[in-house]
Amino acid sequence: MRRLTWIGLAAIGLLIVAVLGWMMLTGKPVTEVGELIAQGGEKRLRDPMRPARGTTRVLLIALDGVGEDELLHAIREGGAPNIASVLGAESIDSGLFGHAYAVPGVLTILPSTTVAAWTALFTGEPAARNGVPGNEWFVREEMRFYAPAPVSVTDHEDAVRTYTDDLVGGAIRVPTIYEMAGVRSYVSLSQVHRGADLLTTPDPGALGELIEAVATGLTDDDEGEGLEEEVFATLDHSSIESLVGSLEEHGIPDLQTIYFPGIDLYTHVSENPLPDQRRYLRQVVDSSVGLVLDTYRAASAIDGTYIIFVSDHGHTPVLGDDLHALGAEGDDEPSAVIAKTGFRMREMALDLDDDEQDFQATVAYQGAFAYVYVADRSTCVNAGDRCEWKTAPRWEEDVLPVIRAFDAATRSGAGVPELRGAIDVIFSRPPRPPGQDALPFQVWDGGKLVPVGTWLASNPRPDLVELESRLEGLGAGPYGHRAGDVLLLARSGTDVPIEQRFYFSGRYRSWHGSPSAQDSRIPLLVARAGSTGAGLREEIRGIIGENPTQLSIARLVTELLARSTP
Repeated sequence: MRRLTWIGLAAIGLLIVAVLGWMMLTGKPVTEVGELIAQGGEKRLRDPMRPARGTTRVLLIALDGVGEDELLHAIREGGAPNIASVLGAESIDSGLFGHAYAVPGVLTILPSTTVAAWTALFTGEPAARNGVPGNEWFVREEMRFYAPAPVSVTDHEDAVRTYTDDLVGGAIRVPTIYEMAGVRSYVSLSQVHRGADLLTTPDPGALGELIEAVATGLTDDDEGEGLEEEVFATLDHSSIESLVGSLEEHGIPDLQTIYFPGIDLYTHVSENPLPDQRRYLRQVVDSSVGLVLDTYRAASAIDGTYIIFVSDHGHTPVLGDDLHALGAEGDDEPSAVIAKTGFRMREMALDLDDDEQDFQATVAYQGAFAYVYVADRSTCVNAGDRCEWKTAPRWEEDVLPVIRAFDAATRSGAGVPELRGAIDVIFSRPPRPPGQDALPFQVWDGGKLVPVGTWLASNPRPDLVELESRLEGLGAGPYGHRAGDVLLLARSGTDVPIEQRFYFSGRYRSWHGSPSAQDSRIPLLVARAGSTGAGLREEIRGIIGENPTQLSIARLVTELLARSTP
């Protein structure tokens, strides 16, 4: 029986639970743990809260890790009566329901991974402009590693700080949807809540049960499968129970965001990721959605409410073994390539002791992508010297050796034989220091950097959907340097056999983050009582056009809220 690593709990909701149990079991300080539990089921972010207008409302249901095909498949299979009750019958005309419209082909950002994608959705800006490029990242000018959803590190304090100290909100450099809308807003469990009026989380009793379950040890074999699903379902159900209590006490807000993290967690470790995700949608998510809808109906608030179902990314099945899981530490992992090039690697922890601050390189993992950060080694030649990370690395002496080492490793296994064939594409760009806009990433073609568009013209890759524009959103801008100096894309995607798919993290059964359609196409389903599917289609197109992306959703929500029709 193999235990899941703590890294295996990569989505925010259960990470909170994991860190609570971890701190208690290991004797770590529990001040923030006590603070979170003391908050009970809700935390007021504004006091007094803004008054509700009682006109047009938006209910945004955020389904972590649910691809476009999986949501529509689950609905069409039946067994999701609560979701179906607000959609109406599906038309033969693609995307139309009696009272809803499913916007086709909506793409997420890159990397299509949890914290970066939700931040982009709730700000309308890509990572290079909003400041949040992934589940974890390194900020050169602060010499600090952030991990609100840790993947490469084993510390989980930042996951707790996401709720106790608004860690993600503090990292975001642009207005959030709640600040832009300026209306009474509640948020259930989402990492992005800056500017809202109220944050709801599971009640202390539910947290205690989850702490016990995590401390017991979750397994990913057949014997432990039921326990895993039950734990994740409890997380989602208990968060909804807290929300319903707050709605009954404080009334219906103008904007309500409901975040379901359990479905993503379960998909990561499930034996049959995509079929099991559809079943989870029908059996767990639908009933939770039903509780919220009943609360809205009891308050006579369904009419005048736009109900939006949306996600951050899809999932690609992978093999859960050491060969395909590219970890952060070890002689057969990517960090070994960097170390063998002559760099002192950063210890994989959030907070380092003074004698561990002389590192010259570090990595941050995003599933399909890995960010590699290197220092100007001329500022820290000797062991014990702290590097000047506020300056840009040198191209010839610092960045280029790392690129060439990874190129050799994936082509021939040079240095680290286990990496042969593991990396699909290597990206980089001429370095610029923090304070200057970072340049767009380019492709390393084996001898030089070439623009992404030029490379694609010579090497057509339809599987890398909208690669050039989405990479520009990640790397080109005032905070583009937070995506690293070298960007590695693991070989993955459903168009290659599962035996050839790799990912940067601990062992899982599915991952995401890549430019593939499977990872990148997300649902955007808008419903409203009294409206027709055709009418909603025209209304939505009038706001965000015929080819919206994840970045369009903030504008959609704010403009819908601006309408005065009850």
